Parts: sequence; structure tokens; C-alpha cells
Amino acid sequence: MEDSPLSAELRDTTATVPEPSGIEPFLMAILSNRLNGIAAHMTHVLEHSARSSVMSSARDLSTAICDSSGAALALPNGFPVHVANMSLTTRAVMRYHGTVMKPGDAYLNNSPYDGNTHMADHTIVVPVFCDGELMFFCTVRGHQADIGNSVPTTYFERARDIYEEGAICFPCVKVQENYEDREDIIRMAKYRIRVPDVWYGDYLAMIGAARVGERQLTDLVETYGRDLVKRFCAAWQDYGARRMIEEIGKLPAGSWTNESRHDPIPGLLPSGIQVRVTVTIRPEDGVVEVDFRGNGAPVACGLNLCEATVLSAARTGIMNRMPADIPFCDGALERISVFMDNPGVVGAACLPFSSSVATTNVANRAILAVQCVWSQVSEELGMAEGNVEMGPGESVISGFDSRYQRPFVTQLLSADSGGMAVFGHDGYVDYGISNGGMCGWNSVEVIEQKYPILYLEQEVIPDSGGTGRWDGAPATRAVIATREDPVTFMYIGDGAENVPKGYNGGGDGRPTCAWRLHVGSGREEPLPMCARIELKPGEALVSECNSGGGYGDPLERDRELVCHRVNEGWVTPERARTVYGVLLDVTPLGFAVNIAETERLRDLLRSQGPSTT
Repeated sequence: MEDSPLSAELRDTTATVPEPSGIEPFLMAILSNRLNGIAAHMTHVLEHSARSSVMSSARDLSTAICDSSGAALALPNGFPVHVANMSLTTRAVMRYHGTVMKPGDAYLNNSPYDGNTHMADHTIVVPVFCDGELMFFCTVRGHQADIGNSVPTTYFERARDIYEEGAICFPCVKVQENYEDREDIIRMAKYRIRVPDVWYGDYLAMIGAARVGERQLTDLVETYGRDLVKRFCAAWQDYGARRMIEEIGKLPAGSWTNESRHDPIPGLLPSGIQVRVTVTIRPEDGVVEVDFRGNGAPVACGLNLCEATVLSAARTGIMNRMPADIPFCDGALERISVFMDNPGVVGAACLPFSSSVATTNVANRAILAVQCVWSQVSEELGMAEGNVEMGPGESVISGFDSRYQRPFVTQLLSADSGGMAVFGHDGYVDYGISNGGMCGWNSVEVIEQKYPILYLEQEVIPDSGGTGRWDGAPATRAVIATREDPVTFMYIGDGAENVPKGYNGGGDGRPTCAWRLHVGSGREEPLPMCARIELKPGEALVSECNSGGGYGDPLERDRELVCHRVNEGWVTPERARTVYGVLLDVTPLGFAVNIAETERLRDLLRSQGPSTT
């Protein structure tokens, strides 16, 4: 297998260290904040005008501003799997249309073979011209509720190839000209998609967000002038590179190897998928190399990654432990050189293999494989593994809603916890998955209003988090029932066998599980972690996600923090005693630490050796 074309390109761009720019710092601050503000406004417009709950409620969307070369300049809060590769998607459009672009054009790219993430992430790219000169690109990406797959889901793990996957592929297709839709393209999409009104509403929201950015960028150039803005764009990329070089220069030199493994899928992947990575830090050159080569050829299913998702996995895993004040632009990101097979299951996508699930399952494993290398580099930079599953709580549901006399397809994002512990911090509850970024849980009230399901429970599971000096976030449970109509749930889970790992003495996370509950009788029926099931009235789906792995020795955990978790119900007094060595007294105000007895107990537990819990 060969390296991907992108990998070679990135190695070229990291060869030299840029010199400081001549633009005044105050002007750099003003213009960088203006650009980030415009990109954030694009995100705000998209979130509040999208029609699907996937985008408007769960916020499965991202925006970017790229310069005239396609390099990302501004990447506001978004999904790491979306934003860490925006330049790749934009430059793919440029390769097809770069010489003929004009004002009023807009392009749609959802092709994982052409720089996009997977078919379900529709990406709008709008070139921004000022006085006839191409200055920027507004890039807007949103996960679609329905893309016309051959089965009603945007994640079709069993698709042996793109043809069985069934979605319409838009490989950098012009969808607007002179600010008007190309009706033939829109008509093709509507005919193929099960809920065309929802798709078209999201499409209009994405176009609208890009046009808002276009207008505000034009105003910016009119205010400051083309020459100054172009000099700023180059200076901002240089500043991002210098900051990244500075931080990499503080790290130890060396190479470290790590791996994470996706669970087996009966009848599809009996051995699962191993993701192995080698990370090399070269502080003298200001470069981090992330090498995914050697993970194997593409597989005949939808779990293959693609160039965009491998790139984002590498960058996310490294940036998760870099200072937050590094500019999130390509100048900084390109200091991370990425090597991957072309093609490969953890590499560049190759026709006709499917990459339907390229943004989640194996991509999460790739991120964890990279970020947990930090635990080998330095204890203070260490991170555990977080939640990996995409179980029933994140199903794509479909059916017919008799209340409104209409079909529906949407993805649920609920009760998905399992944040990993890192040195100095506990994992956070609404972490979701490694590529999730700003993703939120669906509003229960919104989902119940829009679709014929009811949430009977959504709660934290006590004593479920990976234990450590810093705890992994607890697992959560969602119990989802139907109303009067049957509902189809499609999901592809992970983390039942290969649970999130704790590091440096921390405990592992809790496995994910699911079952069907017959509400009247209370009978439970275990479910596989990859399934397509129909839930009938009187039945409920129970989904319990992974918890995050812990970090460090649980006997070194702050005893008052242990008491706090007991008082809020996340940890039981028994676990506090047996795992953390903390004895609690009952007081009128709740539990309180018995300091003297706690110290004696901790000494005793240390003398008995490491806990296996």
C-alpha cells in the first residue's frame, strides 16, 4: 500500500519554520477575532435554522472559514471529525472547479473519496470573491437525518460497497449558480431521500449559513482592504505554526506505539478491527508524526475510514493535550504529519469500498489510540480511554408517525456519557464519543414531540465510572419506548468486549449493553450490539453506554471529592470504602469523611497491593 496523497503533501508543508509576520499584534487580535466571530455566527445560523433534530437539537454540525488556498483559518467549536479536515474537503472542490469558480456559486461534497468524511455529512463550500478576486471559502458541514441509503440509516455497517450502501454521492457538485439552486440536482436528491422536506430544510440552512459568512467576509475586506486582509491570512497561518512549533519543542523526543481494538461483529468482523499507531515527536523540527500504516486493507463493510477521518483522528488525538490557546488553523494543524495506507481500513477510501461509518466507530478507536500515547510520553499529559460505543441510545430511528400522518427518519443522541479521565481532571458526563466535540444530547421534549417515542428513563448509573485518582465519567442508561406506532431502530455499537481502558493505575470503564424490555411483564431480552430491530407498542429499548476509564491510583483520589460523589449519588458508600479507601460518617447534612479512619484504611489497602476493581 502507498501513502495517501495528503500525507505526502503535509510532509512538504512541515519542512520549513515560518518567520514572524510584520502585522501589529493588536491588529492580529482584532482580525482573528472577527474571523472566528463570523464562523461562529455561521454556526449559530445553522443550528437555529436547520430542520432536522440531528442538527438543530443535537448540533451535529460544523463550520469553517478557509483562505483562498483552501487552508482553514477559523474553526469555531464543532465536531473534531468535521473541523480538523475542512481544508481537505475545500481543496477537493478546488481541484474540480478552481479555474471556473465565480460569485454566486455553491458546491456540495459528501464524497469520502474526495476529501469528505462520509456520505451522511453533506458539506457546502461557497467561494467568496471581493472585487473579482477569490479571497475565502465558507465551508459548512451537517450530518443529515436521511441520505437515501438502501436501508433507513445513515450508518450502514453491513454495506459491502458503495452500491449496497445506496446513498447519493455528490463528489464536489455545483448546486448553486448566480445564487440560485440548480433545480436538477435538488430534484435528484429529493427523489432519492425518504424525508425530502427535512433534507431540503437542512440544505437551505447550510446554504444560508454560508451566505451569511460570505456577506460578512465581504464587509470585512471592504473595511480593511484586500492587501491587508491577505497579509493577515498569511500571518495568522504563520503564527499558528510558530505556536505549535514552540509547544512541540517543549516535549521529549521519541517514538511510542499504542493500539485500540473495535469489538467483533458476528457475521461481519469476527475478529474486530485493530487500530495500531506510532507517534513520533521531533521537537527539534517542531513536528509530530502520526503513522497509521499497516492496519490492513479495506474490508467489505461500511466500517472503513477515509482520508478525512484518519486525518482528523490523528489531529484530534494530538490536539487533545496541546494548550488551548494555539490557533486552530491549518498553520498549526499541519505541524502534525499524518501517514496512512492508500487504500486501507484505517487509511484513504477506495472505490467501491464503503465508508458509511467512517466518522464514528473505528474513527473513535483511532483517536483513542493516538491520545493515549500521551500516557507514555508523560504522566502529566496522560489520558485514559473514553466511551466508544454507538449503541441503541444513538440509533437511527424510522417508521410512520400516525399522529402527523408522515414517515420519519432521524438519529437519536441521548444518554451518551463516558468521558475519560485525564491527569488533573475527571471525565465529563456528556462526553459522548471522541469525535463528538460540541455535540449535545437531544432535548427529550423536542424528540417526543417530533417522533412517536417516549423516554421512560435517562439517568446516571452509580458505581459505573472507571476509578482512579481522577475518575472516568459514569455510564448512563436510556429507556426508550414507542407510542402507538412501531419504530425501527438501527445501531452499530462497540465497547461491549473491548471496554475503555484506564491508565497509570486507573480502572477500566464499564462495558456497554442493551436489551429489549417488555413493559407489561418486565421480561428482558438481551440484544446484540449491532442490530436492526423493530420496537412495538408495549416494548422499550434499554441502552447502557460505556463509562470512561480512570487515571491514576484510586487510593490517591481526593477524599473530599469521593465524599462529594457519594452525596450526589454517583458512588455508593461501599465503593468509597473498598476502592478509594474512604470511610464516611452519616451526618444530618449527608455523608462526611472520617479522616483518621480513612488514612488507616488507605494504608491497609496499599499494603495489600493494587486493586483489581
